[in-house]
Amino acid sequence: MKIYCISIYNENYEFFKNNNLIPVGLGNQNFNSNWLNDNSKINISQKNENFGEYTFHYSLWKNGQLDHEDDNWTGFCTYRRFWVQQNYSNAKTMNDLSSIILKEAPNSWKNYDAVLAEPLKLGKQKFMKLLKNNFSYTIKNPSLLFRESTIEEHFNLFHGSFFLNTAIDLLEPNIKNDFKNFLNNREFNPHNLFICKRHSLIKQYYNDIFNWLFRCEKEFKHLQLDTFRKKRIYGFLAERYLPFWFKKNCKTLDWPYIFFDTNKL
Repeated sequence: MKIYCISIYNENYEFFKNNNLIPVGLGNQNFNSNWLNDNSKINISQKNENFGEYTFHYSLWKNGQLDHEDDNWTGFCTYRRFWVQQNYSNAKTMNDLSSIILKEAPNSWKNYDAVLAEPLKLGKQKFMKLLKNNFSYTIKNPSLLFRESTIEEHFNLFHGSFFLNTAIDLLEPNIKNDFKNFLNNREFNPHNLFICKRHSLIKQYYNDIFNWLFRCEKEFKHLQLDTFRKKRIYGFLAERYLPFWFKKNCKTLDWPYIFFDTNKL
């Protein structure tokens, strides 16, 4: 199994390597040549501030690393979100984390094409959080005070309805309605985490997601994407599209992951 571990900090290289992870450095820090990065021959590294980890996905796709099929599963985690064994215990130290990180593909995966992060159940949003995140949207949708939010509503609360509504209109007609239906669900597989059995499937996903994100980029080019909830808007859009795409195009399995910020120890 080949898992790329994406980090914005030039830290913990040996820890990642010792746990069968491939360290990938993105962002403004200087990473030495041991790290993979997003600035290979064909790249969109300069877009990292808005695209997040997808600048590495683009480089991986466009520079031939996925041109040949591999018998191993290929996937992605980050410096603070790791795939773990199914019956894991909470980790308080790096040694704890090392003991539960998933290092091999389980036999239970053999009948699946892709593995996604366990779903995030959105639930009912707290009153003060609703008002703080998007007061005007909450006033227009007061029922959110009393019920669980959908994927679409959750996105709009944090990022504004303009981005998602505009992005949906830029999808191919045969995809648009299916994606709208997906957005009415109240849980989704988060954080752009996935592991895939076939390179050809990953490349198919990259072709579809980047065609869409680049259309969105042209539409949003006049906007100032200068706040946290706007700066990484293409990564946030992809986060909702990824589980929709994989569940539509192949057989998927949900799998546990853990939040553990390795840069804060």
